Amino acid sequence: MTMQTLSGRFHLILTLTLFFSLSTFAQPLKIFFIDMDQGDAVLIVSPGGRTLLIDSGDEGKGARIKDLLDQEGITSLDFFVCTHYHSDHYGGIDELVLNDSVPVGTFYDRGDTNYLPSSKHKEKAFRNYQKTTGGTASHLTRGMLIPLDPAMTVRCVASGGVVLNGDTATGIDENDMSIALVVQYGGFTFFTGGDVEKPTEAKIAALHLARDVDVCKADHHGSHMCSLPAFMQDMSPAVIIISNGSDGTYKHPRRVTLSTYRALTPPPVVFQTNKYLKSDTTGGNVPDVYIADPQTFDKDGTILLTVDNATRKYVVSYGDTSFTFTFKHMPSTSEWIVIKNLLPDPAGYDNVNEQVTLLNKGRDAVDLTGCFLKNGTGRIWSLDGLQIAAGDSLTVTRNNMPMSLRNTGDSITLIGRSNQVMDGFAYNGSKTGVVIWTGH
Repeated sequence: MTMQTLSGRFHLILTLTLFFSLSTFAQPLKIFFIDMDQGDAVLIVSPGGRTLLIDSGDEGKGARIKDLLDQEGITSLDFFVCTHYHSDHYGGIDELVLNDSVPVGTFYDRGDTNYLPSSKHKEKAFRNYQKTTGGTASHLTRGMLIPLDPAMTVRCVASGGVVLNGDTATGIDENDMSIALVVQYGGFTFFTGGDVEKPTEAKIAALHLARDVDVCKADHHGSHMCSLPAFMQDMSPAVIIISNGSDGTYKHPRRVTLSTYRALTPPPVVFQTNKYLKSDTTGGNVPDVYIADPQTFDKDGTILLTVDNATRKYVVSYGDTSFTFTFKHMPSTSEWIVIKNLLPDPAGYDNVNEQVTLLNKGRDAVDLTGCFLKNGTGRIWSLDGLQIAAGDSLTVTRNNMPMSLRNTGDSITLIGRSNQVMDGFAYNGSKTGVVIWTGH
């Protein structure tokens, strides 16, 4: 190893002026929950105009996505994420890409296709999905960031049943192995988890990976297999949006799940894309005013979420109906967290023992949920669930988190929960067991 030498630091003190210069943009963030009946498709259009499509509904539903893209003047997609290998989540992508000639820049999925049963590889919809991606979709793993927009953070907190900061034990059920993402834009936070179910939800809640969000898309269409009460209370969403149809087989959303939502403190406002119309005591509905398509027989159940960071408000709208909400988190000028030192080359295993020490130079204790460290390659260490008292230091150990502190040199950036740069540091070498001090 070469003895470390400092190549520069780029410490930025967080002020209100800096916050607004970083997070105020002319265009709002748009999130479309596309009416797919019994299926999922979420289109995110960033303030800078870049696009991320999460899932694509079932076979025959690609045209609904194309209609929305045409409406928005979108001719290509920057990113596509297939949360898991059920056709109601990937069935429409081949129609969109191969039939309608909508190019996709990068495909992501949960990987591990070699371990799928032979019946899945024989399925027509899956073969079409593989043909569309060329069989080379990028494996999106916990801790990875999707580079959608400089004003935003889109991070993977779960994939294959493995969660950020957790152990490496994978899931068993295909639904529960879904990719889960936390999207942050300024002070606004959104969670979407495909069809993850209670086992993975419990892991996410235990590590506070999606705590205190503004909006979440209901997991698994509002199934009784998801929405673990402890998970929902940890998120405490102000708004829940359920993507559902009126399928008598699945009965989504389930009444028991809606009861879980009503029991939250404070209770969220719950929306549905469609109304469940079957006559039974298992499936249920919210009041019609919160259902985008109470008739549930066409494609007009799409819900639009428009997020304005300048006003710190977001609007849920469909048809002639709209509801306005205020961000849960407001910027604080008293928060001043910096990188105090780091240990890129510890004794023992780097992936376990690497360390970064943070210092709270502000006047108040700070909850670091939603904050993270990022290296030069874009991989992260989550700081969810951690707190630092005023004037105190906190040492964070890697413990198999995705980001590595490269021994030959790297840049480390501390990102706040409003996606602002709180501090940064660069070094060009390290020595075994030697701590690198940043000057704080």
